[in-house]
Amino acid sequence: MSVSEEQVREALRSVKYPGFSRDIVSFGLVKSVTVDNGEVKVQLALATNDPNVPATIKNEADRALRDLGLTGAKVLIDIHAPPAGAAGMGATQIPGIKHAIAIASGKGGVGKSTVAANLAVALEQTKARVGLCDCDIYGPSISLMFGTRERPVATEENKIVPIEQYNLKLMSMGFLLDDASPAILRGPMVTRYTQ
Repeated sequence: MSVSEEQVREALRSVKYPGFSRDIVSFGLVKSVTVDNGEVKVQLALATNDPNVPATIKNEADRALRDLGLTGAKVLIDIHAPPAGAAGMGATQIPGIKHAIAIASGKGGVGKSTVAANLAVALEQTKARVGLCDCDIYGPSISLMFGTRERPVATEENKIVPIEQYNLKLMSMGFLLDDASPAILRGPMVTRYTQ
């Protein structure tokens, strides 16, 4: 059976990245598709430390190509370690932290801080030990929401001791800045702040 590169790519759109609703084509994981004398070869590139991800994607890609009528298609996957800091909490554990929950959005003003604050308080009420780190550099509001302008202190080991309020450990740029003081933060400084 003769197929085009576009037909192969279209078939691969049915393969979802594990845990996401997006497919491997829209994620940009399909690096090349070659169709030569009826032989089809698909080259994928993944950045993951989880061995289940490439195995699942390969199985699903093989299935999608079989559904297209291709029985001898080859699916090859290059696996790279994710860049530092891009792997999320699973790959970069924080000593003493058992579970981490990230509240994020691609848009401002949608209630991320409100959700984070309410979730932290609700978890604390289950007797969990909870800390809340407000990583909003440009509009930190956790200090306002928890009604404190206390200043954190540093230990001799150069570690910041978080503010404690309502049995929660809190850290926010709002604790470090005055209301009227402008802060000049460049990319590397912003990245370093969260670390």
